Amino acid sequence: MEISKEDLQYICQLISEVHGLSVYYVNQFGEFEYEFSRSDLRSNPYYAPFKERISVYTYKEDPCDFPIFFSNSNLNFFFVNLIKSNHFLGTIIVGPVLDSEIYEENITKIMDAFKGNVNKRNLIEYYRAVPIINHHRLLTISLLVYYLIYHKTLDKTFVLENNKALDLVVIESENLDLELSKGRRNFIFHSNLSYERILIDYVKNGRIDKLKDIFDYSIVGEAELGLLSRRNSLRSEKNLMITGITLVCRAAIEGGLNEETAFTLSDYYIQQLEELGNLKAILRLTEKAISDFTHRVYRLNEEKYSTPITTCQHYIYNHLYGDITLDHLAEMCRLSPNYLSSLYKKEVGIPLSEYIQRQRIDEAKKLLVLTNYSISDISTWLNFNDQSYFIKIFKKYTGLTPKEFRNNQSSDNTST
Repeated sequence: MEISKEDLQYICQLISEVHGLSVYYVNQFGEFEYEFSRSDLRSNPYYAPFKERISVYTYKEDPCDFPIFFSNSNLNFFFVNLIKSNHFLGTIIVGPVLDSEIYEENITKIMDAFKGNVNKRNLIEYYRAVPIINHHRLLTISLLVYYLIYHKTLDKTFVLENNKALDLVVIESENLDLELSKGRRNFIFHSNLSYERILIDYVKNGRIDKLKDIFDYSIVGEAELGLLSRRNSLRSEKNLMITGITLVCRAAIEGGLNEETAFTLSDYYIQQLEELGNLKAILRLTEKAISDFTHRVYRLNEEKYSTPITTCQHYIYNHLYGDITLDHLAEMCRLSPNYLSSLYKKEVGIPLSEYIQRQRIDEAKKLLVLTNYSISDISTWLNFNDQSYFIKIFKKYTGLTPKEFRNNQSSDNTST
């Protein structure tokens, strides 16, 4: 590759403008150095989450000298690695595109892959803004990008056959038994801190209803297991999962699980893991451990309060982005509003309205740490009357303004 970085950026810009595609350059350190995409995509709240999902893939580990195709959540991409004198310089990623119009039932499946509440309208608008380009045309664009970078021609058949050999052309979430992947490992306990925090939160709160979300997350299919086992020793994989079980154990203790019980469970699963001889079994056992700890915390929470209070708390957790009223909760529990309010204060120790506020502030804290969404958007989504009121309540429970909290968390992450 003889092309300069300035020329490379210009090529990416032209490809984006001519074909209406998003084009990213990820440098050799895994950082997004620049990107080009349409304004209607960039303004959508789901632009950043999808961008984050493609960043999970470790492009350096596939130093192939041809365009490589992959798919995620019905979205298609290709990437071209930048290699000069056998040195990896980064990757050009092109996409997402759709090969055909997407329908309502597809959106419903895709929503399941996201953690927490999903704004269906924004998600649909995002998919409608994604360009529709069939596989044949996308292949042709990939050959053009490759030629502009390397000044070398490639045969379409050659590219297709080599992608088929990699088994990366179609990566979907239909067959869960085949989804043991690097993406899932990253989701559980590796470089992607956002997903790690989400998992810890689910375990600590006994969110058994979110276990499917945890185990369904994946970027690459089982065909990659062979690649993983060749690239990494079984020992390193075991160490990674042992770390994960330790984190989950601590989260369960924070959620109220007895320390002795938690540590005994942790030792049991780690001993079992040491006896395993393949990656698939290791991953399955780790899932079992996560499920076990989460179910135990869930049962503790179930026993903690009466059925009406537990019902209210589950509803509140799942509807933080909606309008939650005492009348609706009382109707759902078949109690009078006054009685439910009195019962809630008696069992939980704080008024129902304060509990809802605290839960929304906890959700806001996660959004401030894990996303780049504006403070104004977060306050609106979480049903605060206005931004100034949100700031006032946030400071009441945290001692900091939302901006101060986000800045503190950013500096903490940088220092670690």
